[in-house]
Order: sequence, then C-alpha cells, then structure tokens
Amino acid sequence: MRSWSVALLLGVAVLLMLPHSALAAPNTWEYRITEIETVINEDKTSAVVDTENREIRLPKFAPKVAAFWGDECLDYVVLKPGVSPELVHYSFDGATMIENTILGVSLTNPLAAFTSSPYPDVIVAEGTEGGASKLTHYSFTGEGMQPNPALSATGLTSIFSIGSRNLDWAYLNTEGLHYRAFDGAGMVEVGALSVTTGLTNPIDFALFPDNYDCVILDGTQSRYYNAGTPIATHTVQGAKSVAAGSEGNIAIVEGSQVKHYDLSGGSFSYVAALSITEGLTRPTAVALRPGSQDRLIVDGDDVKYFMYDGSGLVYNPSLSVTVAGLQDMGKYLPSAVVQSTLVSHTIDVTHVRARAYHAELPRGTSVTWAVTADGDNWTTKWRVIHPDEDGSAPMLQVGDGKSWETIGDASKAYPNVDDTVELWAEVTPGQDIGWRATLATLNPDNTPRIVINPVDDNVAVRWDVNSRPEPPTLIAPGSCYTTTTPTLQWTFNDPDLPNDFQSAFRLVILKASDDTVVWDTGKVTSSDLEYTIPTSYEPDIPGLLWDTGTYQFKARIEIWDKADVKSEMSADMPFCIRAFERPRVTGIIGAPDHLPVVITPNMTEEQLPRTQAGAKVTLLVDSVGPDNLVLAARFPYLDKEAELQGSPAKILDHGTNKRWQVEFWTEASLDVVPSGTLVDMELDGHLGEGGALGTRLSTLGATPFGDPKYAAGVIVTDGSIYHSWFVVLQGRYE
Repeated sequence: MRSWSVALLLGVAVLLMLPHSALAAPNTWEYRITEIETVINEDKTSAVVDTENREIRLPKFAPKVAAFWGDECLDYVVLKPGVSPELVHYSFDGATMIENTILGVSLTNPLAAFTSSPYPDVIVAEGTEGGASKLTHYSFTGEGMQPNPALSATGLTSIFSIGSRNLDWAYLNTEGLHYRAFDGAGMVEVGALSVTTGLTNPIDFALFPDNYDCVILDGTQSRYYNAGTPIATHTVQGAKSVAAGSEGNIAIVEGSQVKHYDLSGGSFSYVAALSITEGLTRPTAVALRPGSQDRLIVDGDDVKYFMYDGSGLVYNPSLSVTVAGLQDMGKYLPSAVVQSTLVSHTIDVTHVRARAYHAELPRGTSVTWAVTADGDNWTTKWRVIHPDEDGSAPMLQVGDGKSWETIGDASKAYPNVDDTVELWAEVTPGQDIGWRATLATLNPDNTPRIVINPVDDNVAVRWDVNSRPEPPTLIAPGSCYTTTTPTLQWTFNDPDLPNDFQSAFRLVILKASDDTVVWDTGKVTSSDLEYTIPTSYEPDIPGLLWDTGTYQFKARIEIWDKADVKSEMSADMPFCIRAFERPRVTGIIGAPDHLPVVITPNMTEEQLPRTQAGAKVTLLVDSVGPDNLVLAARFPYLDKEAELQGSPAKILDHGTNKRWQVEFWTEASLDVVPSGTLVDMELDGHLGEGGALGTRLSTLGATPFGDPKYAAGVIVTDGSIYHSWFVVLQGRYE
C-alpha cells in the first residue's frame, strides 16, 4: 500500500484544481484523491493522503521508537514492528550498523522505547489487556536482556511516550507527564517533576539529561518546564516528536521538517544550522545523541543518522538503517490538517462552500472545514462530529469554531447534496480560493476519514464559490401608475451569471414624504423578478396605498441568490399613483343580493351583483392621486347609458386621496332592458375640472394607459323595478 502524509510528500499532486466542465459549473472544483491530481499545499498539510485506498486520515505517531545512550558510543535502539515485534539494538561494525542480537528484546505490544542507565539498559512501554499499559526496565545480565522488576511498573494507562534520566523515567498519557524515581525499593511518583495540569492535547515530551527540565509538545504549543514549573512556550505546527540533548538543545519534528531550538537562555531560540527543512518525506520521530549534535530522524521506514560537520547537518548512510513497517507504528495523532493550494478565480468572490464525503465517524472524532477566498483569512464554517458519548451519533454542525448548531446528519454535507445553503461561508473577498479540513480524535485508536464516493464519480471533496449579488435595479415607470396594484419589476445582477439566479427577495414600499413604511413583503422565496403590490377587496377595509393619504411613494428591494447570499438594498425608486380602486355596490333599491359587493378585477358576469332594471344603484369608489383628481363616470349598456343622479359626489377626503359616490339607474322597461343585460362601467379621472385625462378604470376594454379591462361589468339586470310596483284602486261600490 502506498500512503503518505501530504505535507511531507514533495512533488506529488493530490488535489485537483481543474474545473470539470462536463460535471460542474465553472466556479466548482472537485478532488478525487488520486496521484494524477494537481498540487496541494504540502507545507500546510499534515494529514495522510492514501491514494491507493483513496482516503485522507490522521497520521500515526510513535514519538519514541529510536533512542541513543550517549556520546560514548554510536549504538542506538529502534522498535521493530511486525508479527514478532522487538527492540533492536544496532551497533557500528566499522562499516555499517548491524543488529546486536544479544542486546535485543522480544516484545508483545510495544508502544514506545527509550534508553536508560547503565548502558545497554532500556525501558519499553507495552500495552496490556483492557487498555492498560506497563513500563519495563530491561538490564543486561551478561547473557541477554532481562526485566528488572524493581525499576519497572504495571497498571499504567494509555502510554504513548516515555523518557528516562539515569534510573528515573517518565511517561506521557492523555492526563499529562508522570515522573517516577527509584526510592531504593521501587519506582515512586515524583509530583514536583510531574506535569498533570495546564495541558490540553499532549503528544510527546523529552527530559533533559543534564538537569530536571523538560519539554512537552501540547497540540500546537511546545512548553518548556524547569523542574515542573512552566517557563516558556512556542507555537509549532504539525508537531509529532521532540528530543532533548545537553545544554538546552532540543529538536522538534514539525510537519516535514525537523527544527532545532536552543533553550539555554530560557526561551525558544531557533538554530537554522542544526535544522533540516528539506529532503524529508514523512518524519515521525527524532532522537538527539547527548554530548553531540548528532541525531536520528525516523523518516517513513528509514532511520536516518545526521552528523554535524561544523556548518550544518550531513546525512550519514553508513550509520542509518531501514526498519520495515516503522511508519505504521503507534497511535493516531490528536489532530492533523489537509489544506488545498489556492485556485485562482476571475472575479472577487464573497462566499465559498466546501462539501465532502466522510466514512462512518468513530466516536470521539470530527472533521472541521474552513475556506478562504483571499488565501490569508480562513473562515471556519462547519464540521461533522461524533461526540464521545454513549448513545451519540455522527452529526453535521455549523458554527464559527467556538459555538455550533446541529442541522442534520453527516450526509447533508455530501457533495451531491446541492441545497445545503447553510454550508456557504462568508469570506474576505478575493480571488484565491482554498479549503482546509482539520481531522481530530479524542481516542488515539480511532481516526476520521475523508473518502471518495463511487456513486458520485469518485468525488471526495467538492467546493464552489459565489459572489454577492449586485444591488438590484428597480425599473422606473415612465409616468404615474394608473392602478393601485402596480407590478414592480427589477433586474438581477450577479457576477456569477449565468451560473446563478435569484432565490428570494424583499420589497419595501415607503411614503415619499417621510419614509414611513407602507408595505414590507419580508423575505419571499421566489425567482420572480416582479411583484404586484396588494390592496384590499374587503368592503370595510381600505386599500393599502389609499390608506396612506398620499399618492407619492418610493420602493426599495434586496434579493438573495441561489447560495442564499443577500445583496445590499437597492437605490430608492420613486413612483406615483393616479388610479381608482375597489368600486363597490353599496345600495340597490329592491336588490336581491347581499350588499355591499366589491367589484374585483376579472370578476365574471356570473359573479356580478344583480339588480332590477330601473332600480337605483349606489356605487362607492376610492381614488389615489393628486388633490385635483376629479371623477367622471358613465355606465353604458346595450346601446344606451345609465342615467346619473347628478355628478359623482366626493364624500371623503383622506389626504390627497378621496372617496366618491355615484348613483345611477337604467331604464325600467323589460322591452328596452331585458333580464340579463350587462351594464359596464367607465371611471375617468381628470386632472382638474375639464383637465387632461389622468387615469381610467374601465370594464369596456383596455385603457389608453395600457391597463386591461377591469371586469366583465358592474351589474347585471334581473327583471324590472315595475314588477315591484302595485296599484291600489280606490272607489265606491254601488
């Protein structure tokens, strides 16, 4: 199997940055975890990308698998995994390093190993039944290596690193660093030299051989302690192993590099000449040879020996060995990162979304996703997590890295689920697009995995971009609207066109005089680029615009695109109204119908109120318009017109808006007005007495202003008023 840590593999392309035009929009990219895909950011990635099994997972770490004794010899020990694991002692024969079988130790379940005193003693941590651990001191008897019970201990828990100082030793687990010393009878804990508080994510530690100081790798922090007291911290990335030498020298495996620091001054001082920043592929452990600047670096299955030549470190192949399976030893690191390189976009984007497939998450694991559009500022948006609790299940959460909200199960983040607008992250605008996933575990035996989905064309990660829509532009009318229910229209302007669309809008109508809100639609889910202002068709409820007392308004609108990204509010569009609305029959002499009846747009002949021919009809109508708007009315039927009782009367002023009353009747004779006669209505609004026509509401047909025929008519006759008359003859019978 070929698997490697992405951060450490130079020249290998693992992240596809090419748009799949046949499968995805030009602003979408996909990654399939193959060798042929293009480059990711190796310096920023510490997770393992396995292109054979096509998965991304946490790397394993075994920080103490190789160790020196001192400057008196070149010998060192290395843990050898396999069916029959053992601790191998290597000695130099003058030409190369060879196994010293007499000093080897057969093991069962090794976790870590280190050298001890006197030479060639060693200590080994092994796992036992039930998750417990033991630490055994092996001493040379003259014939071979044998356990030394007085210097050993059992019943320990979850050891993943050990170290020694003379006969003293210490071990590290999730609870911290535990230091033990020999009291003449056995190993007892020394609380003053232990560190069990102030740590959040311990990974490895190193004891200085010439004093009681130590260094602990704790997540992204390297912490320096003087006899158990914290002295200094230093931020590290991708740290896996630390080794300590004499006089304050330490080396730390950080990603694909091994960096050297001098702590003699009480703080971390980087030493470039003793650091190795290139040429390594997958370093997992480091050991310093006390009394010198020599070191061992475990790089994959290779144990590489480096010597200082006075100006820098030089690799010595004669003192190096290869141990099969060494790179797969140990536990999973608590966390690791896989990060893409940046793909360039042609325009500034404001939102980025990453989606991914994850294998079934073990308890206590998570994968947290962040994205960027400028390459510098990263926005954490969502994670899949399986809490370390009984009865829990994997879930999808959105948040900012500090607080989280559960929105479903992990399948909602699959790349083939396109409607997860919750996963869009607002980012610092830019044209350099990237994603980053942080894999984490609370149990070093478990790892989360990012995997491909064969059903989705073997995609593992799909990420896309979105730009904030431009503020929409409301299309202004050429003159006042001649209806109180005008249809306002606007344009959808978006840098992502043609790969975007409006998903929602919010339209606000205000009085032009003082910005009082007249109507607010709220967020309306719709791709329509128009909206018709409503009014009332209830007899006792005034119309929306009429009730404002004005005819001058302005509108503004904001819209959302397919990613649920909202535009800024549009500029205000002023508009005015000159119109009649809500004609309603409020009185009919002898009417059989229930009154009042509002004549609504598109009302059919069958729906119109009925009246007897010759009966007086009272009609109310409201006008929205300037103060000088005057009503003129006529009611044609057949080849005649109904008779009006005087001119239309203004019965109510409401600001500039008015309410009018008109009374009319047809002829009464059924010979002239047979039952079923349809009476039409034409209401003209003039700008002043005898002034220009400003608006019209008509049931005869379209108006000069382009408004459609309002309804089938205003009333339909049924019988005659004559049928309601009766004659009383008075006289005297003789």
